Amino acid sequence: MKFEHVKVKTRDEGMSPGRPRYIVIEGKIAEIADIEHQWREAYRDSSWYPMEYFRVRTRDDKRYILRYSTLFKSWGITQYK
Repeated sequence: MKFEHVKVKTRDEGMSPGRPRYIVIEGKIAEIADIEHQWREAYRDSSWYPMEYFRVRTRDDKRYILRYSTLFKSWGITQYK
């Protein structure tokens, strides 16, 4: 899967990265209607930085996978088919 950089606004729950609430796609704000699934990569080697993933559905009924890099503290996005 290829991910592109994206801006994500989260609801602060005291946890990093927080739950995504809005994404900015092509300069437009898309509100997240539902987080359908959430998971985290895990490694046996603790020196690896895990990625966090969210499969989301926006209010306009489009589905995406968001990836949060704990190392770079940045978000990526790809469309879910």
